[in-house]
Amino acid sequence: MSPEKLLAELMPNDANYRVVSRKPLGGGCISDAECVTIQEDGSSQRVLFWKKNAAPFIENFRCEANGLQHLAEFGRIRTPKVLCVGIAGGQSHLLLEFIDRTTKGTNYQRFGDALAQHHHASAGNQIGWEVDNFLGSTNQHNHWDGDADSWPEFVAQRRIAPQVRMASDSNLIDTSLKNQLQRVIDQMDQWLIGRENRTSLLHGDLWSGNFWSDPGGEPVWIDPAVYRGCREAEFGMIELFGGCAASFYEAYHARYPLPDGWKRRVNVYVLYHLLNHLNLFGASYLQSCRDRAAAILRAT
Repeated sequence: MSPEKLLAELMPNDANYRVVSRKPLGGGCISDAECVTIQEDGSSQRVLFWKKNAAPFIENFRCEANGLQHLAEFGRIRTPKVLCVGIAGGQSHLLLEFIDRTTKGTNYQRFGDALAQHHHASAGNQIGWEVDNFLGSTNQHNHWDGDADSWPEFVAQRRIAPQVRMASDSNLIDTSLKNQLQRVIDQMDQWLIGRENRTSLLHGDLWSGNFWSDPGGEPVWIDPAVYRGCREAEFGMIELFGGCAASFYEAYHARYPLPDGWKRRVNVYVLYHLLNHLNLFGASYLQSCRDRAAAILRAT
């Protein structure tokens, strides 16, 4: 099916769409993506970010769209508008506003300040999310009846434990590591002691490919795995691959300081993402999981 026919099926508003240009985009490992410039009869050109996957992937796209729309409500970080989620031509599709990247690199100072503003503006005491969603292609368990007081239990039972079960069922971890991870789960109150007793709306998957600066220097984020939780959890994915420039942390702390001991506690959230990478990509992440679990258990 031609792009024009797909657009007509996905966005049936009696407009005649003409595809002016298409450019494949990299950066993801799950869905195909491209930048598509279109023009409607008598209108100016529009640039879309178009993601495609197999038809059963539609629930993943719906969760992504849901997350983007809720993040956008707080307005501190630029979030692409959701244009369409649907199935056409035997595939699932997600169409978003395309937001270009600056050629000057990410403005980490502005990103750190904006992230702190978002966490502060969305602060509350709820945990989880009304639906489960996805971290990459892994189901992320979000249902929870408790409030901020039960955060360590949520992390233990809705974050670490499901990942450990998946890894064990796939024979990716041995008995020694499984026992270490069970100790992390059983003593979660101890590992997270000192946190603030409030939550924020988290992006949930904030690695460097999911945020950048637009040509005006404004922070942008995409592809969330949203839920409400302790804002320190946001730094788990940020820290997984080495963190951000110093100006990011300075700006964040100047706006909304994290409690003392946050770097120690963040090890738990890094472990969650490492286990997810182990389950998604295999044994190359095994030693990192061992090392991070051992670091948590040493912090007594």
